[in-house]
Amino acid sequence: MKQTILAILLAAALPHAFADDDLVGLKQDAQKCAKALLSSDYNGVVTYTHKRVIAGLGGKEAMIATLNRGTDEMHAQGISFVRIDIGNPERPRKVGEWFIALVPQKTVMEVTGGHLEQESRLLGISEDNKKSWVFVDVGPISNEQFSQVFPELAGKIQLPEKKKPVFKRD
Repeated sequence: MKQTILAILLAAALPHAFADDDLVGLKQDAQKCAKALLSSDYNGVVTYTHKRVIAGLGGKEAMIATLNRGTDEMHAQGISFVRIDIGNPERPRKVGEWFIALVPQKTVMEVTGGHLEQESRLLGISEDNKKSWVFVDVGPISNEQFSQVFPELAGKIQLPEKKKPVFKRD
């Protein structure tokens, strides 16, 4: 009888334990991507960016050059990243050969007179059965742009509503 009860408890608990591992790995990879961006480690950012985004920007070196230019322009305008908070991701789901999940993020930037806070979502994509994740920031792109780059996901994922940045005076 005790063995039967133990078997039932394990059968109920194990799938949830592995599912939580999926969420931990997804969130950790998203945090690594954010940390790379905050520290201007653009090779690290590329590591956690989906290959189609990299190709769309002209390849790894072109993406790094774009990130460098963008950072220089931000600094020239008195804007700098303060932090990127990664929220709790949704449960990954299988779409075709990939696992996908939306991951909330809040980016805080220092600007003249205060801070800007921008909430958005990352789309996590795993092509290796959730062992590793790459990301697409779906906050700034339209449904049409998304469908052009990821036609296999068109209509299978609801992109979040675009949110405007919130200014907070110091």
